[in-house]
Amino acid sequence: MRTNDTDQILMQRFQEGDESAFSVLVHKYQGLVLSLCRRYLGSRSPGVEDVAQEVFVRIFKARMTYEPRAKVKTWIYSITVNACLNEIRRLRSRKNRSVSTFTAVFGAAADGDAPYAGERSTGTGSTGAGPTEGLEGEEAAARVRAAVDALPEQQRLALVLARFHHCSYEEVAETMETSVPAVKSLLTRARENLRRMLRDLVEGSGVGSGALRRVAEARES
Repeated sequence: MRTNDTDQILMQRFQEGDESAFSVLVHKYQGLVLSLCRRYLGSRSPGVEDVAQEVFVRIFKARMTYEPRAKVKTWIYSITVNACLNEIRRLRSRKNRSVSTFTAVFGAAADGDAPYAGERSTGTGSTGAGPTEGLEGEEAAARVRAAVDALPEQQRLALVLARFHHCSYEEVAETMETSVPAVKSLLTRARENLRRMLRDLVEGSGVGSGALRRVAEARES
């Protein structure tokens, strides 16, 4: 099957035994895979890099299962999600730590992504916020992080893929092996849950409402 999609061409070459094509795919997607692992598992998880490496081991072994009808990116994301879910189950079974996805997303941006402006305000930056406002901002950001951490797993994953990896509804659906209506429903419920858990932030002083709005409105339009 002929195609102009460079990723699919690489996959076809890889399936035909050209391991240099696999090296190109690794170079192209290793940052995205590591970023998704960090956001889904938490940047402080000791197994993040191991899981990311495991993803490419799985890709190598599963190369013959790839079919050109699928986008290579979403195929790789699906493998990444499954690897992360296995790690979550392993961690839960050992009960040795909690998985803190959103803390990583809005944390120190270890994967090179900048956090939202104002969500980690210290009151000494360029925003002009005073010490009290800075403290309130930190508390509000912590509330937002905790609220997203508390979302059901599927809602949280849909939010991460749509908001932070800029996936379309179709790409999120393919990655999560579900339908577009199901993805829209997950995002709607995620927004509703966030608004319910953080109602006092929005209806009160307004501190943190911008942070909530930017997250809660992911793919709403």
